[in-house]
Amino acid sequence: MPISLGDAVPDDAEFEQILHCSDDHSGLSSVIAIHDTTLGPSLGGIRMRRYPDQAAAAADAKRLAEAMTYKSALAGLDLGGGKSVINADPAAPDRNELLLAHARHIQSLGGRYIPAVDMGTTVADLRLVGTVVSTVSSSRRDPSDFTARGVVAAIRGAVQATEGRGLSGLRVGIQGLGHVGRQIADLLADEGAKLVVADIDDRRAREVRARTGAVVVPPSDILLADVDVLCPCAAGGVVDAELAKTLTARYVIGAANNVLADPALAATLRARDIVHVPDFVANAGGLIACAAEVRGDDSDLLHRVEAIGDTTENLLRTAGRRGQDTVSVAMQLAEDRIAGARAAGKTVPR
Repeated sequence: MPISLGDAVPDDAEFEQILHCSDDHSGLSSVIAIHDTTLGPSLGGIRMRRYPDQAAAAADAKRLAEAMTYKSALAGLDLGGGKSVINADPAAPDRNELLLAHARHIQSLGGRYIPAVDMGTTVADLRLVGTVVSTVSSSRRDPSDFTARGVVAAIRGAVQATEGRGLSGLRVGIQGLGHVGRQIADLLADEGAKLVVADIDDRRAREVRARTGAVVVPPSDILLADVDVLCPCAAGGVVDAELAKTLTARYVIGAANNVLADPALAATLRARDIVHVPDFVANAGGLIACAAEVRGDDSDLLHRVEAIGDTTENLLRTAGRRGQDTVSVAMQLAEDRIAGARAAGKTVPR
């Protein structure tokens, strides 16, 4: 499997199935991308946002579905990677009709794709989708709390592996204070970290400051703030070629998908001794929670989420031993697990 995470769009040939969906009655235009189901049925969110055209929607679905494959593999889940996007404004008055039309297309896949919440969709939306689709996730709870816990576990694991210390006194810059970013801030503050935060919504930033004592900076300043850890929790692609060369933080560990604009930038960060934990490792907590909901078993959920810290430590040790960047190593570890399952004949029928 060639690496194509980041802004690059993976080739259609790397996917088991890409379904372009439409519905005359609702005006639906959506895409479902199933990347790989070797380990189990694909699981991934339904994203609702306005794209410039169907090609842009398909590109986003493919990038995200591919990342879900590796995320599932590295988290030890018996799931594959999938994603779907609805090309519509989340505030559209006919959103329920769009969701139901999209759900009918999902149901036609016979369980090969399990939907969950994502940008622009909610737990209530997934309950609605669940009236049509036999198996859904995120219809019972928002997984963002577990995403946040996993990111903090990754930060803790990285700092422990490289410095042998905890998070007290660590300076963390958080870009984006949505559901996940706010919870990361709270969790880090509880462990004694010093926070620098930014959000395009100044109200959110002020609320986090009131709870945690964080320093608020303008969004334009957060990426180069004087911090130990840069934690992007908003849009993807924030670490571009220029920032990779000028970044002052010693760690890049965030919740945003596709933090690096190009996966090759992981080598640039390594050359500068910046510790980078790939987002598909750090932000797997939400997926782990979704998988537990599908299984109907939360008994080891928190343990699995906290184990992201162990995965991080193992990844950093392996990357150091091999003399490679963490993206390359993480991708290889995921591909090794998938290849092993494929060799053992553990492939879901297409």
